[in-house]
Amino acid sequence: MSDRLTLRKEMREKRRALSPQAQKKAANALCTRLLKRRDIQKARHIAVYLANDGEIDPAVFACHASRLGKRIYLPSLHPLRKGHLWFGSITGRRIKNRFGIAEPDPRYNRMLSGRQLDVILLPLVAFDLQGGRLGMGGGFYDRTFAFLQRGYFARPKLLGLAHHFQQVPQLNIASWDVPLADVVSDKPAFSG
Repeated sequence: MSDRLTLRKEMREKRRALSPQAQKKAANALCTRLLKRRDIQKARHIAVYLANDGEIDPAVFACHASRLGKRIYLPSLHPLRKGHLWFGSITGRRIKNRFGIAEPDPRYNRMLSGRQLDVILLPLVAFDLQGGRLGMGGGFYDRTFAFLQRGYFARPKLLGLAHHFQQVPQLNIASWDVPLADVVSDKPAFSG
């Protein structure tokens, strides 16, 4: 567990150390790489997140995808299913949740379950090429998409988004960690 805490601290510091120009360049490169993906081209309903704490920003992609007719959603803390997420339109009214993060306000947005979306673009702190993801430690995405571990559902597809330097050789994965279908970063992944 201490390895995860140490890695989380180191990667978060690296992300936060990026200049605004480096963040903008990474966001543009990420957008280009995402728009070339077949699964993104075929998707109609895509969830993104509001970048925080140096995370790679999917906002440029969300803007382009909206112009292409994609419906874009943001996660929101589910009021009844503790520790779970549901999703509302990125263009709808927002409120701040208990973490101070803006999210769709369920009083003014039609909220969807994760099963109703085609692709979920989610943030991460570190990743490996085996589909392992180290998040912030809250477990919201893992609880919300635990049903994917049973193998009965093909969607939504979970794609992690990261800066290229967040790749590590291998992560120690817990039994509750839901593996990613893929990770997309600002540069191609490297092996070895």
